[in-house]
Amino acid sequence: RSPADGHPPSSAAMSLLNTDEWMRSVDVPVYAGNGEGAPRPRGVPQTLQFRNGIPFQTVTNRATAPPGPTAPWDKHDPRWGTNRPSTASNAPAAVPTRKPSWLAYDGVKLQWRGYFEDLETTKRTGLPRVRKCFITYHLEDGTVDVREPREVNSGIVQGPLLHRMPCDNANGERMSFRDISVGEPITIFSRTYNVLGCDEFTRAFLAKEGVHVPPEIPFPHERDPEPPKGQFKSAPSVMPAAAGAPPRLPDATVGGGGGVSVRFNSEGVAVEVGTGGGVDDARGSTGVRPAPPSAIAGLKEAAGRQFLAYDRRVLRFFGTCEVPAGGDDARLVGSTRNFVVHYYLADDTVEVLEVMPGNAGREPYGKFLKRQKLPKATLNPGGGYRYGVGIRPASDETLRARRREPDGFYHWRDFRVGEDVVVFGLVLTLRDCDEHTKAWYSSECGLTDDDFPSMPPPAGPPPIPPRVVPPNVSGIGSEADSLNSVYRLVPKVPKKDVSFDEWLINQGQVMRFTGKLVDGPGKPPVPENEKARTFVVSFFLEDNTLAVFEPPVPNSGYPGGKYLERRPARKASGSNAYLRARDCRVGAVLEIKGTWMRLNAADDATLAIMEARPKEFPLSDARAVVTALTQAMARAGSPAAKELSRLCAVEDAKLGGGGAMVLNRAAFLNVMCELCAHAPGLGEFVDAQRLITLWRGLPKVS
Repeated sequence: RSPADGHPPSSAAMSLLNTDEWMRSVDVPVYAGNGEGAPRPRGVPQTLQFRNGIPFQTVTNRATAPPGPTAPWDKHDPRWGTNRPSTASNAPAAVPTRKPSWLAYDGVKLQWRGYFEDLETTKRTGLPRVRKCFITYHLEDGTVDVREPREVNSGIVQGPLLHRMPCDNANGERMSFRDISVGEPITIFSRTYNVLGCDEFTRAFLAKEGVHVPPEIPFPHERDPEPPKGQFKSAPSVMPAAAGAPPRLPDATVGGGGGVSVRFNSEGVAVEVGTGGGVDDARGSTGVRPAPPSAIAGLKEAAGRQFLAYDRRVLRFFGTCEVPAGGDDARLVGSTRNFVVHYYLADDTVEVLEVMPGNAGREPYGKFLKRQKLPKATLNPGGGYRYGVGIRPASDETLRARRREPDGFYHWRDFRVGEDVVVFGLVLTLRDCDEHTKAWYSSECGLTDDDFPSMPPPAGPPPIPPRVVPPNVSGIGSEADSLNSVYRLVPKVPKKDVSFDEWLINQGQVMRFTGKLVDGPGKPPVPENEKARTFVVSFFLEDNTLAVFEPPVPNSGYPGGKYLERRPARKASGSNAYLRARDCRVGAVLEIKGTWMRLNAADDATLAIMEARPKEFPLSDARAVVTALTQAMARAGSPAAKELSRLCAVEDAKLGGGGAMVLNRAAFLNVMCELCAHAPGLGEFVDAQRLITLWRGLPKVS
């Protein structure tokens, strides 16, 4: 409180006043941001607004930066360029009639294709090498990016050469799309690109802007330099104009006369094999000797070209193997194992994968045989196979065998559908191959579809017989519930034998009928007092269960209530077939709880369900019932028509209709029963469900 209010200030207030006065009396040193002329914080004006969904910038009276260079897109709308005029008015500018470039050209880009010379390769070898590239110009912000398409086995790092960024032209100005022209070189960051063409959208856009676009220029021919000594030729960086068929050189041939073939033996040593004989090596074996260096170089070059021509081309076969006796697991004897065989044409290697079925009882593994050259097996006289590999140290006999068989590996010509392939002692029968493999053999060997016989699949394991569910004779719980106590010490809730889709479609749909006990075959006669009992039979479509309820009647001697708990019901005692919805209809007699029960009537909802499913309930198809009755009346002739008219007139007279021939439900049923009883050929229509369907299909009057 102030002293003017008549109250003296408190001691705390006096201390605060003294502190404030002391703070104002202290001299604060002048530093950056404090003192005279120091900048004061001020709010930043809001200049971006939206009108009719279009963003625009309001112009304030603040000083603007000097105009910069004109952007390529400024001519579309000068108001949105960098050199827009400044005004001294704070009023918002008018709504622009055209969209700004960053909005009109969002995601729009122009693309040219061309090539450039690899200067590093030229400097190293002295021969030019060209590389493809694509130049992309983004119209929304005037940025440029350059990338090189990736090629398989090119031997160089390809991809983005220049990330998206603003670039300058030769004059030092911001690069525009007008600076890139087909047939003229363009320099971007000290690298010269030769533009050969553009796509259709770029050509149409440039024509719309008034820029002349020359015709397309083809890529130059292959100009790859020769590789250094001891290295192979790489894949061409630019495809030649007339590319021939890819080379296929599995071996090299030198000399003349009988001819000498150069191959790699099982040890990886290049040897000469005389096709005509007469060439001996130092050990005296006929037809084999070490190859000279020139032949080895030719063989290595052939292998390198084979890799470049057939890389990632694989032949795929499907094979099976019968598990022989004497294996690790006696339970697998006689069973069939499935395999997939891959043959790689790039280096003539083989890979074997096993297709493991579900619940096979064996641990799955990645590969049965990893990718490698598959040696051919030689059958020993005493049984088994001999490979001549994997023996350390090797004996003289093994070495002589290797020299006699320098090419003892599987080739793609050795694979045929229907023949066997030995994989280190495991005999695989090739039963089929894919379409790519068939096309390869057709083009290389001239094979037809007749050369690929369709082998029958091997016989699988014997089928497991289904478990027969024993009948429930205890009367306690359902049959599946009682069976669970046999399989488990702690029974689980049994699963319902119904699909989810069927349950979802029929959820909440119930068919209700009224029923009475009747006499039937194999059952004792029903007492007279029980024939008067009435039941409500409900069939639940969602899980195919049946429930019977007896409405309580006073002084009847029967308590009423649940007559049958909801459960799946069998069609007959001792049968494995259960009741379905198609078995329930008006007039049907069902065996329920050891007695025969006839369904006498159904509610409207049940009849509507049956009429909506004519295939499942053919007796509720009104069109089919009327057509069948019309054909039956036509076969019966005019006597049946006259009898129908007479019966309708009698019932109409009973109702006092005066000849209007308008019958109620009871009169209609009487007419049809009398007609079907006396007219020939109409006895099949004395059926409760047919008559109800016919009555519901006839026109009604109020």
